[in-house]
This record gives sequence, structure tokens and C-alpha cells, in this order.
Amino acid sequence: MARRTKSKKRKYLGNRSYGRGNTKNGRGKGTRGGVGRAGYHKHKWLKTIKEGLHKSRRHGFVNRNSESVLTTEITLAQLQRNVDKGLYKKSADGKYEVTLPVRAKVLSQGTLTAALKISAGAFSAVAKEKITKTGGQVLESA
Repeated sequence: MARRTKSKKRKYLGNRSYGRGNTKNGRGKGTRGGVGRAGYHKHKWLKTIKEGLHKSRRHGFVNRNSESVLTTEITLAQLQRNVDKGLYKKSADGKYEVTLPVRAKVLSQGTLTAALKISAGAFSAVAKEKITKTGGQVLESA
């Protein structure tokens, strides 16, 4: 059957570079401009801007001693998940004992079904309410 499209080879006949720019460009791996993300801040800058990668880089300094850096947050949903996995032990009074770091704050997202005895640095008001409603206990450590 007859071929309906011309081959690319036909297009490049008589052309020394065969669609590779300079003749030397067709040899080896020398004209790629690097492998992976190499050159994104130099010769591939337009590609960086086009793909928005310049917004994802880190810049500036961070004070490691500031409270905002060291505060960790945990939700009631995460605590309930950990109870279901069996990560916390039950005490004699039937409550699960959870000890969190001093910088941790317990947030109210999610629901609790188990009674927890939680010690943490801070609690949101709604989280305290939900914990005590299920028969749990809140211990704020300073």
C-alpha cells in the first residue's frame, strides 16, 4: 500500500546537520545543558520561570529557637487513629495515657470515642471540651 506521509529522513536529505543544529551537536551527550534540574538557575532560567520552580526554592533565615518553629500540632483525629492502631497503653482507670512534648498543642479537628488522659503543652478550648466529654482528662504541662 502507498505511504501517505513523507518520511522525516527525506526532509533532511542534503542537510549536513539532520535537524540537530550544529554538526557537532549530534555527537554524544555534550549539548544537553546538564542532566535533570541542572542549570535551572542559570541557562535554563526561562524553563524555571515557565514551570514555576523559582517559587519553590528556600530562602532566608529561620530562628530555630522561636516558638512557632518548635510548636507541633496534633489533632484529635490523629490521636484516635493512634488509639485504634494500639500505640497507647491503657492505665488502671481504663483511660489511654498519652504523653506529648511540652511544645505540642492538641487541636479539636475530628472526633474521639476513647477516653484519653493527655498531657501536652497546650490545648484548644474545643479540644478540651471534646476530651472531657468522652470521659478523658486534660493535663497541661508548662
